[in-house]
Amino acid sequence: MCRGRSAGAFGPLVSSRPGLTATTIEGMTTSPAEHLDRGSALNLLADARTGRVIYTIAAMPAVWPSPFRVAADGGVLLRTAAGSELARAVNGALVAFEADELHDAHGTGWAVTLLGHAVVGAADPATGTIEIRILPEAVHGRRFALPTD
Repeated sequence: MCRGRSAGAFGPLVSSRPGLTATTIEGMTTSPAEHLDRGSALNLLADARTGRVIYTIAAMPAVWPSPFRVAADGGVLLRTAAGSELARAVNGALVAFEADELHDAHGTGWAVTLLGHAVVGAADPATGTIEIRILPEAVHGRRFALPTD
């Protein structure tokens, strides 16, 4: 963990750990971000194939990458093993779901985060899997374009 001042207008990061060096972000090009409305964000999300469920276990953050699809109502649907850590942890819980398509070479792309309660369905005895539906309560999307000079 870095302590002290943050990078940017206040100067370089200062680390409290011996031997840990921190760098600033000076010289980094920042792409302008367009904030997307709910419909545009869900349309981008529907084109993605893999995302991340963000949830907690004993108050500690956890991330579970998973293939998914978007239902007609904007809910996120995914499958996992019936006895998985994810299935046990998220039923009824408020979770986040994130997917993106970011292009590191150019700093362009998009990211969508959905917040909502997860509902775990009944186990499918034939496959040993369950479906998890995340009901969208808040949807945030951003598109990053090339900087304009």
